[in-house]
Amino acid sequence: MFLQISSQSAAHYQRGVGMVEILVALFVLTIGLLGVASLQFTGTFNNVQAASRSHAELVARFVAEQLVSAAQPSAADDGWEVDDAFFSQDLLNFETLSCTDNNLYQCHCLAQPAAIPNCRDNTCSAAEFAQFSGWEASCQAVASNPGMRINLTCSDRDNGDAKLCSTGSLISITVSWPVRSSQQAAVATDNRCAFASDTNRACVLKEVAL
Repeated sequence: MFLQISSQSAAHYQRGVGMVEILVALFVLTIGLLGVASLQFTGTFNNVQAASRSHAELVARFVAEQLVSAAQPSAADDGWEVDDAFFSQDLLNFETLSCTDNNLYQCHCLAQPAAIPNCRDNTCSAAEFAQFSGWEASCQAVASNPGMRINLTCSDRDNGDAKLCSTGSLISITVSWPVRSSQQAAVATDNRCAFASDTNRACVLKEVAL
């Protein structure tokens, strides 16, 4: 005995199977598109971080070159020394300058502030050149990343003399910037990258020996 199915029932059954297949296909396609979008977002985030790191490397190199160019033969030791003014944190990150604009580059760098010595066109003392150099480096830092900051320290080899950074000392240049994960969550970072009270930063560190 054979069971017969009417053509109308068969057609209705086939339409049901076709709908399920379409829904499954749409579901799989949606999952795939969400994955691609997530990868693109993560890739964009990583590209931004890579760009910040590359620019920080250039800023750190610029600061190192300025220190080398400003070094003079030491009067007390057989070596080189840098004027104490270079290690004043007030000369970096526009600490002594103020404005009402949140755009630091536009505020401080599109035109040279009156408070900064013009060492391009005039002869400057070591202290004046330190101030000018700090301003130039700060402008280079915020040109690509408004949150980028510079820190300059010296591990003085001879604490017994009057110099902040004696011959043979190690100068550390840190260029840091704020960093978050691709989900805008805090990330574990090196404490050496901290700036002020902000420890959630990535950084480039360069060391120069006098």
